[in-house]
Formats: sequence, C-alpha cells, structure tokens
Amino acid sequence: MPRFEIGKSETIRDGTDVAFVATGETVIHALLAAENLRAKGLSCRVLSMHTIKPLDVEAVLSAGRECGAMITVEEHFVHGGLGEACAAVLMQAGVHVPRFRIVGIPDEYTITGSQADIFRHYGITLEGLSETAMALVR
Repeated sequence: MPRFEIGKSETIRDGTDVAFVATGETVIHALLAAENLRAKGLSCRVLSMHTIKPLDVEAVLSAGRECGAMITVEEHFVHGGLGEACAAVLMQAGVHVPRFRIVGIPDEYTITGSQADIFRHYGITLEGLSETAMALVR
C-alpha cells in the first residue's frame, strides 16, 4: 500500500494518451473513465493529487511531457484550484500541453441536488470525463 506523503501524488494508473489529474471524490470517476477509454484504445494516466498546496510539481510536469492531453478534475470551483495550479506549473516550466481542460464547478451558482446530481451536471462522471477526453484527442 502506498505511503501518504504531503505534496506527493499517487499514480493510480499509467498511460500516455490522456492524463487525468484528480483530487478527492473525483479520483474514482477519473479512474472509471480511464478504464472506459482503455476499451476505446486510449491509454490514460490517473494521478490522485491529494494535496494541492504543496502541489506535486514533478508529477504534473511528467504528465505534461509524457501525455498527449491533460484533464484536471476537481469537485469545487475551478478558479484558484487544482486545474489553475497545474496550468501555472506547466506554463512556467515551458511545457506546452495543447490539449488541456479543467473539469469542475464553473464560477456560477451551482445547481442543487445530491453530489451525484451536481457531478453529472458538470461532467464529473465516468461519462462526462470520457466525453471530454474523446473530444480532446479527436
């Protein structure tokens, strides 16, 4: 079993076509999407980024250099979160990831409902993440 270390992510699955960098409750959805995409011929990396500050810079840079696309997945507002932190790290290091998406809650009043309802509405599900990945790699 991996040892928890602040500032170090855990690679749940390795791959090179799409990197899912996920946090919290979204990790399982990213993992399920990666499995779904494997059946469609895509190799997906899944990083569980359990701490955002400090961020595992090396894991983000490796994924940016080694994968054709990156999707960050978070269960809260996208501004000031995991996706923007990853984008900043990549930009400052000069690592160009031409196919990059942040999936999370946009800057708006959120819908009401269960966590499943909210995740489904914003595409933080197996289906939503699979669609986002397929749109990026086409």
